[in-house]
Amino acid sequence: MKLYALIMAGGEGKRFWPLSTKDKPKQFLSLLGDKSLIRQTVDRILPLIPIERVFIVTVKLYAEETLKHIPELPRENLILEPEGKNTAPCIAYGSLRIAAIDTDSVTAVLPADHAIGDEDEFRSVLEFAYEASGYKLERGVTPLITLGVKPSSPETGYGYIKAGDEEITSKNGYRALKVDKFTEKPDFDTAIQFLNEGDYYWNSGMFIWKTSSILREFATLLPDWSGCFSKVSADLGKPEEAKSVSEFYSSIEPGSIDNLILERSGNTLVIPTYFPWSDVGSWKALYEYTSGGNSENVLRAKAVTINSSSCMVIGEDRTIALVGVSDLVVVDTKDAVLVLNKESSQDVKKIVEELGKLGKSD
Repeated sequence: MKLYALIMAGGEGKRFWPLSTKDKPKQFLSLLGDKSLIRQTVDRILPLIPIERVFIVTVKLYAEETLKHIPELPRENLILEPEGKNTAPCIAYGSLRIAAIDTDSVTAVLPADHAIGDEDEFRSVLEFAYEASGYKLERGVTPLITLGVKPSSPETGYGYIKAGDEEITSKNGYRALKVDKFTEKPDFDTAIQFLNEGDYYWNSGMFIWKTSSILREFATLLPDWSGCFSKVSADLGKPEEAKSVSEFYSSIEPGSIDNLILERSGNTLVIPTYFPWSDVGSWKALYEYTSGGNSENVLRAKAVTINSSSCMVIGEDRTIALVGVSDLVVVDTKDAVLVLNKESSQDVKKIVEELGKLGKSD
């Protein structure tokens, strides 16, 4: 079995406005160092997966920008969705493409815009997950594996996975456990309860499985979708491919792979992980990851601060001064200035939507 990567890179990154725009969304930004998030994602796996087995799923709008960041990616490994409909359709289409190349493949599904602090450890986990993906469960089926991150705080912006007591396989200190249940983003008190219980993990949105296994689950749990797969598969690599895929997407509703497949399957395992991780899903998440969890200011601008703490400042040319404030994010670009309390980071998306109504979203 060979290991392939399916990188999801179609998001618009609305929560990172004004730095992120529709034309240049989050995955193309250098939020953590000099390289863009998508470049870091590919570099992270290249020691383990050669570029010929890396596939990136995005939409047509971001095709050329993706290739600018990953110029060595074979153009045929760029998978273009007709529209974004969350992770389940993206993974379904990408899996069909990979299965057409290698019927015995294992696929690591990875978002293009996450932060991982210990890349060697991350690759070691992937290697274990690769081996575990071939483990035979009841009835001889092979598992769907998700990576769960040990929580460091009662985070309410992540989904949680509760690991069951049944250990399916282990090696070198890594364990693959049956999933007991998934929980969508909890309230604060529930998140504290999860931390105290100790067998809950953040749902990282990173998955590993035999490509045939996820396609089997689509056939079992979403037979209407699976009914379109044969037409799409027959047209792969032909001029008719785009039309078949477009017809498939227009026939389905958006949905996440977690809700539509993983939560409903009895074959889902979780591998607990302990490397530093963030989905970098908001300005607050970016601050917390880059500050290391303390109350220091994170300054990426010509900035002066007096009696201010726990702030993040990002700017270009102008000097930005903070006096007597805390827990703020200030982002200054040539087109707009954003000032918000970190706890309101999820509401940035609402600003983008309001600006869109006025025709001023970019």
